[in-house]
Amino acid sequence: MVLLLAAGLPAAAPAAQPPPSTGPAVADASDERRGLDAVYALIRQRRFAEAQTRWKPLAERVQREVRASSGQDLPPPAQQALQRRFAEVVFVQGLLEARLGRREDALQQLRQADGYGFPPLDSPLMRLAGQCLLELQEPVLASQAFGERVKAAPADTEARLGLGASLLAKGDLRAGERELREVLRRRPDEPQAEYYLGAVLAEQQRGAEARGHLERELARDPRCVGCMARLGLVAYLEGDDAACESWLAKAAAIAPDDLDTHLVYGMLYNRSGRAALAVQHLTRVVERAPGYAKAQYQLAIAYQRCGEAVKAREHREIYDRLLAEQKARSLGVRGAGE
Repeated sequence: MVLLLAAGLPAAAPAAQPPPSTGPAVADASDERRGLDAVYALIRQRRFAEAQTRWKPLAERVQREVRASSGQDLPPPAQQALQRRFAEVVFVQGLLEARLGRREDALQQLRQADGYGFPPLDSPLMRLAGQCLLELQEPVLASQAFGERVKAAPADTEARLGLGASLLAKGDLRAGERELREVLRRRPDEPQAEYYLGAVLAEQQRGAEARGHLERELARDPRCVGCMARLGLVAYLEGDDAACESWLAKAAAIAPDDLDTHLVYGMLYNRSGRAALAVQHLTRVVERAPGYAKAQYQLAIAYQRCGEAVKAREHREIYDRLLAEQKARSLGVRGAGE
């Protein structure tokens, strides 16, 4: 199974062109391996500018060798080794493009690397790919990447947590709950596991169960904005609008741009007859996350209640399209795996 190609993205693109290097030249293959490992470490630490500086000379060297090999009749092992090196620097480029906010470029580079079979499905780098795809709002693809890593390494609780988070994001709540409960069984103190399980339960409208998990995470991390937003959702589901608004105000005071906080605000204001305020909050969500189907649906409701039928229809159509695309993508992935 090739993850990004299975999702219906186009075939491999022309070779990526790295920007000019300002860093030191790479001396040999062992230096190249050490350099890439250092780049991965910097990406995990979210030190993206430093990672890009370290990546540039590595990419330049591989690019030169690819160009030099053009027209040569390389032995198959040498050709495969060069192709793998090329795929890896393109993969790293995709990770960096994603963190620079260039979503389409990132997906193109990740797809190109994936077309060459990188990372291997049993590689720990599948976890890094999953994290990147989840940040790119591609939960279906992220769940595949995390799933492959969990299949290869069932004890990798970080990958299993990512799988649970991506299943939550794509709306597969029962499967997400199973994975997150397994994380807590294996490692009860895993950071964010209580939060994500609470979030999954809240989305299933199991508020009493969700509250316990969210409060435990909040006790460990008093600045857990996601916990506050989800506790607001629990209060909303229980019909306690005052408690809902109180939790949302606490979340917004820490992270004014948190999308889940704005979504629940929109739901609350829709229900309480303050549709104009709902539009304000929900518009902030869909501007940053146009693929957030639930927000598009709530925004359609808000516009309808404001008497703006055209805009309501526009967002309802976006919502319907997103659901259809998600279904088609899921079917495509299953077909590719058979």
